Amino acid sequence: MDPTLRQVVARAHLGLEARTENYLTQRHLEVSCCRGCFSCCLAWVMVGLAEAEYLREQLEVHQPEVLARAEAEGQQRLKRIGREKHRPDFPTVYFLEANRCPLLTLDGACSVHLHRPLACRGVLTNLAATYCAPGMVPKLQGPERTQYQAQLKPWHGPEHYLRVPWQLSERTAQQLWATERQVRGFTVIGELASMIYLLGQRDFQEALRGGVEDARQALEKRRLLGGEYGFWVG
Repeated sequence: MDPTLRQVVARAHLGLEARTENYLTQRHLEVSCCRGCFSCCLAWVMVGLAEAEYLREQLEVHQPEVLARAEAEGQQRLKRIGREKHRPDFPTVYFLEANRCPLLTLDGACSVHLHRPLACRGVLTNLAATYCAPGMVPKLQGPERTQYQAQLKPWHGPEHYLRVPWQLSERTAQQLWATERQVRGFTVIGELASMIYLLGQRDFQEALRGGVEDARQALEKRRLLGGEYGFWVG
């Protein structure tokens, strides 16, 4: 990985953590997220190329067994992207299936917590973790739904998640992608496990070294480009 981009990713992670902590302190908010609470880890996570390289680098050095699991899962997800990237309800359907992130340990902890992507860092709540389970909020009815809605404040949304941390993570990710374009000349955005798998493939690595058009052609060949939930290069 380019040393400059490695530093940029590390700074982006630390910067987001600092800004999020500052926000929570100012609002006197205490998140309920904790070890073993992993419903948000069942969602479809999109990352940029530099973050995926950074994470894969950590796995190669420190957790090869986790890397092998992520690669196996990523290969399967690539096939699904080719089939369902145009499906408008894909993220919702995927989340309701409760597919575990391959980076989770058996007891529900993130095995790469210190190096987790920006998208993961932005998903926080101060309400009960039970609300985060797939399909839980839509199923609430009667008094339970009334009780849930009574807890929602202006700083929540969507649903019971804290709005500002999520917005901060999105903004930080966009800034990271812009920096990567300056350093590398382009970036690739795609699903987390799929990106980890692709970065281990020689042809994809060669395509990245060839530049933006080679990278685009390599993804097109795998039917990953396009659609609302496919990969994109920019």
